[in-house]
Amino acid sequence: MGDTRDQEETMARPRAFDEADVVARARRAFAETGFAGTSLDALLEATGLARQSLYNAFGGKKELFMRAFLSDTAEAVDAVEAVRHGSDSPITRIRAQLVKVAVEHGGAQAAPSLFSRTAVELAARDAEVASTVATAFGAMQAHYAACIAEAQAAGEVDAEADADALGAFFVALIEGMSTLGGSGVPRATLLQIGLSSMAAIPVTALGRDHLGTEDGDWS
Repeated sequence: MGDTRDQEETMARPRAFDEADVVARARRAFAETGFAGTSLDALLEATGLARQSLYNAFGGKKELFMRAFLSDTAEAVDAVEAVRHGSDSPITRIRAQLVKVAVEHGGAQAAPSLFSRTAVELAARDAEVASTVATAFGAMQAHYAACIAEAQAAGEVDAEADADALGAFFVALIEGMSTLGGSGVPRATLLQIGLSSMAAIPVTALGRDHLGTEDGDWS
């Protein structure tokens, strides 16, 4: 009888932590050392949870990892979608994204990406991770392709260009730039890589005019 009452009181007691904050802390921990490299003790220290609280709230290390991974993945896709729906001309938005990645990630200045780290560490041996990564990359490609298609409709890019292929190109390029930046490649080098990649887009005279130099001389 006493055990039942104790369990009911435990279940009724409100949690003394914020789940969103715990997931954010877990994201940072897993992004730094990966899933395999983050011990349960290290995870408990990073999140401030007691062992039983982690199990009660999330189910275990893997479950909390997936919550953190899915959160990071959603943000990565949202960032690309924001490029698609920006207010500037489409071709200008693409170049601005390249500059942004170079500035934010150059010289290992940006926080590590859990999405990128997990794609390398686990996608080849975890079906759930692999499916999530494939879906995310597909969404990113679609957003970049839509931006290229919008540029074509605006007369900024040659109408014969393969928007889907260019979308895939920019996903690979920007993920690669982020990885290089995380390894310490300086901002200037990433900027050179990003701006050189613009040559892959068959920009029209109108597109070149829209690019101009209003947002800085990046040449």
